[in-house]
Amino acid sequence: MCGRRVIPVAILMCLAVSVSLAQTKTRWTLLPETVADHAKQLCSRPGPPKFSATWKPTEKDIQTMESRLARISRLRTHSGIVGVRIKHPNRYYRQYLGIVINNRKFIFVNAFCDDTPPEFWREVLVDTCDGGCSWGVVYDIAIGKFSHLEMNGVA
Repeated sequence: MCGRRVIPVAILMCLAVSVSLAQTKTRWTLLPETVADHAKQLCSRPGPPKFSATWKPTEKDIQTMESRLARISRLRTHSGIVGVRIKHPNRYYRQYLGIVINNRKFIFVNAFCDDTPPEFWREVLVDTCDGGCSWGVVYDIAIGKFSHLEMNGVA
């Protein structure tokens, strides 16, 4: 009887480890709404347009936006290094924050290119000062369009 209990427990432990590893490999995270004030004043580039509130995007909102990430490559940056395109936005670590601008829902994307992200990147907004390859963009969930692409300047 004891042997019968060990197998299900072992299976559950293996599943937990595989889910944990999958989450570790994910290059995006939904930030807690409590970091919104930091997004208003970034160190080396403008943050998102002025917003009045935050909201929590659904899994579907994020999946839809993720499926459209390549569209960011069509935009050119407006600050920092002006006129640059982001060639492979999916290769960056991305932090998502739901924001409300003029009563419309948007997702602010804060992206950075570290080989290994800082341990806290899933809870705290990563704000790179003086250069780096960080950028931000805003996604309008109602029309499925990215805008306001901003990139850090050169140190």
